[in-house]
Amino acid sequence: MRYIGLLLIACWLFCPPLSAAAQVSVHFKDRAEVSDQKIVLADIADIQPAGSAAEALGQLPIAAAPAPGRTKELYVVTVINGLRNRPEVADVDWQGSQTVVVERKAMTLSPDQMQAMIAAYLKENSSILPKAEIRFTSVRSPEAMTLPAGALTWKITPSRPGIVGSTSFVIALFVDGKPAGNCTLRGRLEVVAEVLTAASALHRGDLVNEDNVVLQRQDVSGVENPLFAKEEILGKQIARTVAPGTILKPEHIVLPPVIKAGEMVKIIARKGSLQLSTSGLARADGRLGETIAVKNISSNKVIHCRVEGPGVVSVEF
Repeated sequence: MRYIGLLLIACWLFCPPLSAAAQVSVHFKDRAEVSDQKIVLADIADIQPAGSAAEALGQLPIAAAPAPGRTKELYVVTVINGLRNRPEVADVDWQGSQTVVVERKAMTLSPDQMQAMIAAYLKENSSILPKAEIRFTSVRSPEAMTLPAGALTWKITPSRPGIVGSTSFVIALFVDGKPAGNCTLRGRLEVVAEVLTAASALHRGDLVNEDNVVLQRQDVSGVENPLFAKEEILGKQIARTVAPGTILKPEHIVLPPVIKAGEMVKIIARKGSLQLSTSGLARADGRLGETIAVKNISSNKVIHCRVEGPGVVSVEF
């Protein structure tokens, strides 16, 4: 019994108390790397022993992180003084370096990567673009951008809603879903396609045929609604004179008249459910839906009628 008693006294004298064994030690590093916008204690120090107390201590905020790719030097004495009123640090053993150099993780977005983003965007939107070879040539690219490390996503907005004719593209950047800045690429959007052009000078009233129009590869980036299919305009008329090589558009083409000036026509006169017909003489050419002057043969009066079809006009009374 005496031996056991002496052993217990020796343990009490020479073994540290349980509270001291559980004391948390914070060992500051001389260098650290962070990815978030703020620095917490766990970023710049090793905290032992592991456990809930160490985890809570590690989440204590220290300072704002430097800009992506930049460094910031922290003085440990300043860090400790800033935490001295926190209950979590009441029994902490501070150790390690007296200064910590913190570097913010970053990634670089190069001008070539920006150009590739625009190319991918054009490919993704090919279904709403003309069937053509489309490429964007940047004439003024921003410098490489330094961004926070993380998952990069982006949204592209062209300077024109329909994309064609755009002279710039704005790329809104997001890292881990958070806004990370914008960049603008300015340049020229080329839309090269086979379009209908005048093979020779075409004059008002000329009929379109296989010989006077031709398909040619042209840059149509600045042309609204160019015509692509010859079959759609064969047999129609030229609305106004165009020079050789002109890219043809819908406003250059009109339907040929279905009624000629001097032609005898049938006049259908309507009033409510009542309908009468008589003969008339067209005083002008008329296309479908147009209103032309017609001389009523019976009354010898000139009336204005709507062209309904070949040889038929109508008037409401």
